[in-house]
Amino acid sequence: MEDPLGAARALLAERFPDALAGFLGGSTARGEGTATSDLDVVVVLDPPAGCHAESLTWGSWPVELFVHTPESAQAFMGWDRDRGSGTMAFMCARGVVLLDRDGTAARLRDTAERILAAGPPAVTDAARDHRRYSVTDLRDDLLGARDEEELLAVAAALLEGAAELLLATRGHWRGGGKWLPRRLREADPELAGLLLGGYRDLVRGGPREPFAAAVDTVLHACGGPLWAGYRRTPDPRMLAELGLRPH
Repeated sequence: MEDPLGAARALLAERFPDALAGFLGGSTARGEGTATSDLDVVVVLDPPAGCHAESLTWGSWPVELFVHTPESAQAFMGWDRDRGSGTMAFMCARGVVLLDRDGTAARLRDTAERILAAGPPAVTDAARDHRRYSVTDLRDDLLGARDEEELLAVAAALLEGAAELLLATRGHWRGGGKWLPRRLREADPELAGLLLGGYRDLVRGGPREPFAAAVDTVLHACGGPLWAGYRRTPDPRMLAELGLRPH
């Protein structure tokens, strides 16, 4: 494949000649790209341009474009942070600056660095309890799964749920897909090893009990299992839309 930086800069120059700023994020920006890696390109335009994401092919590269104004880029950083993901901040803080016409890239990078340094918002007791309940319920489903298809489906959901619980409790950024094991190892290498190892052995045909035991270890590190006596009410926005009141 052609040089990722050269390809990203050429794309920016041809498709967005008036861009204020541009970043190349993701694995290619860190020199860790693989044969299936794409170019994650953040493009910042003057208002009144809107914001959108677009997938395309540029030369030999698959590209994910994230088009913003300075205001929408900052707003998305805040939105990401509130959900514990930090996606836009990571691209702007850790990516390669492709263009900085007027200082916009520097200002966005400064904002992104401050967001990442502050970390995700602390998990509320209610949110942690909901995750504890969900993981406890899935753990029981895992032990009771009747066939291989059920077992594998529950195990995948349980790995994600246990990871979300651990990351939230430890105050670490969330991660999906390939970022889930990376974030887990950053948060707690020992628990990550138990959880990922148990899951790996299960999907390779091993017994389910070691994975369930690893999940139990995560649960006890995050407040313990929770099922009997757990009470929750529907989201207030849903109740309002339905014209109902909580009891």
